[in-house]
Amino acid sequence: MNSPTHTLLALAVLSKRGEKKRNWTVLLGSIIPDAAIYLWAPYQYFLNGVSGEQMWRELYFAPPMQNLIAYFNSIPVYGALALLGYFMRAKGWGKLLLFFALAALIHMATDLPVHNHDAYRHFWPFSDWRFISPLSYYETQHHAGWVSTIEALIALISIIVLWRRFPKLWVKLTLAILVVFYLSLPIITRLAGVSIDS
Repeated sequence: MNSPTHTLLALAVLSKRGEKKRNWTVLLGSIIPDAAIYLWAPYQYFLNGVSGEQMWRELYFAPPMQNLIAYFNSIPVYGALALLGYFMRAKGWGKLLLFFALAALIHMATDLPVHNHDAYRHFWPFSDWRFISPLSYYETQHHAGWVSTIEALIALISIIVLWRRFPKLWVKLTLAILVVFYLSLPIITRLAGVSIDS
């Protein structure tokens, strides 16, 4: 699933009007599982001069990167953080930790069913097992067209919720831009015709 969808869904489920710290924590929690990829890709491309094809077909699947992804996408780790936050929720940091971890878990719950050959080790450190889904959010041979349509619907519903919840102009402008992106996402996915040999 695309990163903005994880964030929109987490914010729609967990954010609350007038609670800035909570909302920024949810935003951060929804992004953190993909943080390793966002830092790694520019480093490889700009500093190491690695081509996009080599990066995504070779280095991405090599143990160093796969281990980093496992650390950032571990359901047991975020589950433990959520429990700690829940039991310490009377303290301000405990409540924020709870929302951070819940946002990350929403991210992983929506990633798990849409990764095929690039499935993550979501149960690290207890297991290296990967759920190889028959669906993919970007591979057309694994129903990316349908998945992107469902993803767009989830995002648009989340946008409606957030539009009603937050009256500020900058929020509405950001959401309006995202509406255009999601309305065009199924078309872009079909036109791209992404096909990965694995």
